[in-house]
Amino acid sequence: MAKTAGGRTPTKKLMQQPSPPNQARRPKVLVASSGKGGSGKTAVTRNLAVFAAHAGLRVATIDLDPQRGLTNWYGVRPEQAVIIPNVAVPLSNLTEAMRQAEALGELDLLVVDTPPGVDASPTEMRRLLLLADFVLVPTGQGAGDLRSVIEWMSFIRREQKSSAFVLNLTVRTAGSFERAKQRLIEAGDLCPFDIRLYESIRVSDEIGLGLAEMRGANGLSDVRGVFTFTMHALGMKVPVDV
Repeated sequence: MAKTAGGRTPTKKLMQQPSPPNQARRPKVLVASSGKGGSGKTAVTRNLAVFAAHAGLRVATIDLDPQRGLTNWYGVRPEQAVIIPNVAVPLSNLTEAMRQAEALGELDLLVVDTPPGVDASPTEMRRLLLLADFVLVPTGQGAGDLRSVIEWMSFIRREQKSSAFVLNLTVRTAGSFERAKQRLIEAGDLCPFDIRLYESIRVSDEIGLGLAEMRGANGLSDVRGVFTFTMHALGMKVPVDV
């Protein structure tokens, strides 16, 4: 065994190779996607992102929807609001969207809003599913909404991706609410919290805020429940006293 200049054999500790440098931690990817438009998935996306930011997570959003609802909301966001970077790139250029997100620096969470429907770019949509850690499928309680999202959920489950429905913009007093829950439970996992139809959700879009940033906003407890469920599904432990 080789000896040092002083004639001593190096200790085992001195002979160990240096540890490799720490690699950047990959953020969790949450995808909000639905089989048709009108499900309110953009409202779900922005409200979950706001909750995450106020819970101390480094979060960014990706807007793959050509309607740019999320980006328009971001554009009117007040300067004093917590910063949530947004990447706006078409789904057809998913590689560029992920490159831009990576360039934002180290993140804990990426929340991705997708186009209404899923037929425009099926290849890219499948690629996005492969990147996702969890897929949240917002839906209304109407029969047409349910048919569309149940078909979409069948595809997600064939891809073996962790996922769940979430009833959104609900009217709990309507008979269709309970029927919708029953149908969705039969087709996949269902978030135990729904988000009710409130005017505050529309107002939050107009003023660039999330419900967590609006004093006395109706629906705050609903979104908090969905956020808690989603963080648990992603394996992320965060405070929820927003």
